[in-house]
Amino acid sequence: MSIESRVPAAPSVTIAISTLGTGILTLDLPPQRAEIVWLVLVQAPPADMPPPVRADLTVVPLTGRGLSRSRNAALDHCTTPYLLFSDDDMTLRLDAVMALAEVLEQAPELGFVAGWRVGRRPDGAGEARLSRRNSGRICAPELLVRAAAVRDAGVRFDPAFGVGSPQPIGEDYVFVCDMLHAGLKGRSVPVETGAHAGSSTGADWGDPVIQEARRAVLRRCFGPLHLPVRALYAWHHRQDLGGLWGAVGFLSGKG
Repeated sequence: MSIESRVPAAPSVTIAISTLGTGILTLDLPPQRAEIVWLVLVQAPPADMPPPVRADLTVVPLTGRGLSRSRNAALDHCTTPYLLFSDDDMTLRLDAVMALAEVLEQAPELGFVAGWRVGRRPDGAGEARLSRRNSGRICAPELLVRAAAVRDAGVRFDPAFGVGSPQPIGEDYVFVCDMLHAGLKGRSVPVETGAHAGSSTGADWGDPVIQEARRAVLRRCFGPLHLPVRALYAWHHRQDLGGLWGAVGFLSGKG
């Protein structure tokens, strides 16, 4: 594995973009900022991949597949205090990302902080302590972590979850639950950090593979309590699941 990098002095935030194949050829990064460096992790890199042309950019070619493996590589290669996870189809608001960094700077007891995707923040949402109960909505690019604290706690993304894995959703929630289980504290703040260009995989409520992945996420995060939690989840999402019988099917494992 080769790494090419020319990093400016004293940045505080790494934004790690996961991409696949020729996705790196179409990346359009925002103008440079002294506080931010970019880490682009390329699985199945193209043969004609260009070298970095900016001082704030590091490109890491990766072997293997799976979004969680790419996220773990970001944890391994991050050299700044704070790390934000992103993908090649996301648009970021860098001032909002730096607002998350300021939260961690002012609250050293926190291991991570989460903003919101653009347009997803409920009216009246303010700051809140994060727990398994209210972290299910978190995904890149909402999550900023204190990189050293996560590494010291031994927390990694579970490669069984995420695009390219047996369970193609849920990697962010599993990661947050593992951070909480390791004793790291998190906070939600009313800041909109970015948006996906299109709908996410988790927005599909009709694919039986995705439904089974949702059940696997609940088993992974709640252990012996996953059945009552699944019942509450099915009731809460009964409209997404197609009504009462859809919720019953999800609960029974047949839908």
